[in-house]
Amino acid sequence: MARKHDETYKFIFSQRAAVEELVRNFVGEDLADELDFGTLEALPTDRISGGLVQRQVDLLWKIRFRGSWLYLLILLEFQSESDYFMALRILTYICLTYEELVRRRELKASDKLPPVLPVTIYNGQARWRASTDISELIARVPTQLARFLPRAQFLLLDLQRIGAQDPPSTDLVTSLGKMEREPSPENLQRVMRDLTGRFRGAGFAELRKALFSWVAGAAEAWQIPKEELAKMQTLTEDETMYERVREMREQVHRDGIQKGLEQGLERGRAEGRALVGRLATRKFGAQTAEQLSRVLDDMADPEQLAEVADAIMDCDSDAELFARVGTNLTKAAP
Repeated sequence: MARKHDETYKFIFSQRAAVEELVRNFVGEDLADELDFGTLEALPTDRISGGLVQRQVDLLWKIRFRGSWLYLLILLEFQSESDYFMALRILTYICLTYEELVRRRELKASDKLPPVLPVTIYNGQARWRASTDISELIARVPTQLARFLPRAQFLLLDLQRIGAQDPPSTDLVTSLGKMEREPSPENLQRVMRDLTGRFRGAGFAELRKALFSWVAGAAEAWQIPKEELAKMQTLTEDETMYERVREMREQVHRDGIQKGLEQGLERGRAEGRALVGRLATRKFGAQTAEQLSRVLDDMADPEQLAEVADAIMDCDSDAELFARVGTNLTKAAP
């Protein structure tokens, strides 16, 4: 897998929503409910060992438990190959992270060390063969010595196998696995449409951007033609415009007083028509958008504009579009 693709994993899991999805779906709902994801804080990832050797964790998050001083450290590593000594690396990162907390005097002599959730996300084709527990890398010893051995495990998320027995799952990590397993343009577009539908609105703009960057980073390794990649980018942008039209409609419904309603309608006249026109141009071309503009000129209600946006996204031809829009207008007519 191309190095650029590996780097884009960091971009995705630098988004708070992605971290919450991971914890909630692969560690447990109960733990996720105890954590305050609004307190997620990215920590520095550079670590210096005692021998002055620099080590770097891929991502390190700090998150507080609700109503408590206690916090959890989430350590994320991304692998494209199975590493026999991965459990040793993870243990090293954990110990170096603890040493860094002490060095920075974030822990006093009487404090307990914060818990760490170590996760390795693996996107290689071959099955992961390495141990996820440091104890399995240590030679067997007499019973008297066993209690002195270190104990540490990490959570392995093998994207090629995740969700293989449960295809309907739509969580973010499983969706990445679906695209890794079947990187055809058709499947990528289908899964990306589902993801952009789940993560709508301005609050998830960076996550949507990260997801497209992830696909773009893998395009060369997956031998995806540039024109297919452009279609997927258009899809992402279209979904964003589509969501904006729907937000305008919802804003009008939220404005309970007449003044607010009038302001919402005024915004809808300009911005709504422009967004719907852009959607039509992207999907059906400039000529169809020009014809549609004559219909849009008489529209001021964001409810109607949103219905036209729905039709553009759903219809496969301009004839079907105009038939549906005409039907809606007839129903809306006094």
